[in-house]
Amino acid sequence: FSDIGTPKPDAFNIYDALKNKLITDFSIPAIHITFIHDWTDRQKPELFRKMNSGEIRILLGSTEKAGTGLNVQKKVIAMHHLDIPWKPSELEQRNGRGARQGNILAKESYGNKVENYIYAVEQSLDNYKFNLLKNKQTFISQMKNCELNVRTIDEGSIDEKSGMNFSEYIAILSGDNTLLEKSKMEKKIAVLESLKVAHHKEVIRSKFHLESMQVNKESTLNTINKLTLDETAYKSQLQFDKEGTKANPVILNDVSSADPEIIGKYLIQLSATWKPGHKESDTMKIGSLYGFELYVRRQRETYDDKGMFEYRYKNILFAESKESGIKYLWNQGHINIDNPRIAARYFINAIDRVEALKEKYEKNLREFEQNIPMLQLLVVKPFEKENELAQIKKDVSKLEREISIKIQGNQLEQHSEVNKHPAEIKESSVFNMEINEQKKEKSLLPKKESTNKKTNRVRI
Repeated sequence: FSDIGTPKPDAFNIYDALKNKLITDFSIPAIHITFIHDWTDRQKPELFRKMNSGEIRILLGSTEKAGTGLNVQKKVIAMHHLDIPWKPSELEQRNGRGARQGNILAKESYGNKVENYIYAVEQSLDNYKFNLLKNKQTFISQMKNCELNVRTIDEGSIDEKSGMNFSEYIAILSGDNTLLEKSKMEKKIAVLESLKVAHHKEVIRSKFHLESMQVNKESTLNTINKLTLDETAYKSQLQFDKEGTKANPVILNDVSSADPEIIGKYLIQLSATWKPGHKESDTMKIGSLYGFELYVRRQRETYDDKGMFEYRYKNILFAESKESGIKYLWNQGHINIDNPRIAARYFINAIDRVEALKEKYEKNLREFEQNIPMLQLLVVKPFEKENELAQIKKDVSKLEREISIKIQGNQLEQHSEVNKHPAEIKESSVFNMEINEQKKEKSLLPKKESTNKKTNRVRI
């Protein structure tokens, strides 16, 4: 793989240079080497056949043309990257041309492994590209694993193709390590500032959560005290029959019989048909049990009917404590309409929930008591890297002063040189950046430097 240049018969290029080296230095026949650029979409099935059969041993291509849709994996044993792309996904796509299902030769003779070679030059932009790929892959992995503790990450790149920002271009091309160091430190400051903002947001969220939890704790304590009163009153009057079952001495205003069958049928009928009269309350007291007052209440429920909201009325039954005012329901207030004997025990079942409700609120209280101290520590926790951030800012200010002094010194030196040799014009060193855009226009350069390629001249 190489994204540098394309095959050209009349100009130097990486593809032809590498092919010539393989032929002359390693005695590989030319017919065993091919370029992806020589095959059209219609001809590619023939390329796939020849690669998979072994007629062609070496294929050279770019990420764009050979990174995807290339089914030549049957006999691939090695991938060679003459350069590296700007995105981790592109490197993964490259490697996926060989290390994929259907690679018969690697599976049978090479331990089901494909070797990957990446070539780079020391003290060059390759080092920067590897570091950029590392940062991008770290960010992508954090996103996939939900491990981000910073909400935004800005690498400061111009775009995905160039990868670098202007300050890093200038720093690297100038060879001034001070500028490059300043650029790196400014990036670190940006990350630390993002962490600091995230920390403050977390402190604010924790503060609101703490205040809400403290209010809920007070409310829970109040509820537990009321439930304790109800539990004490209930258990002090609770009776049992001969079999040890909790007795149900329910007293209903309109029923004189103690027969569970009669009581159950009355409650079922009341639940199904009771309706308050005109200007009457939607709640009616119907009896008492163990000091708790028994009620029926008519309430409106909303339901969806063919995309329209409609209303219906249902009756619910509940017992209410005189001491605490807490209302106790069983099965969300709905009585068993199939078995009158079970229906007759509705209110005893509802009141009997007092113990379970108390345990539930006590569990919530324990959680509040455990979490509130942790939140109290979070809301007063300082930003851990505050000193590091302050020190880096000082170092950046120091570097800026050094850079300013260097610039002033260079300007003074150039000014003195001009005064010494007023007639002499000194040519600055020029860094040519060639862009393959053919243009037929008059060149402003001398004839010996004229070219059909557009050339950007950057003075360093």
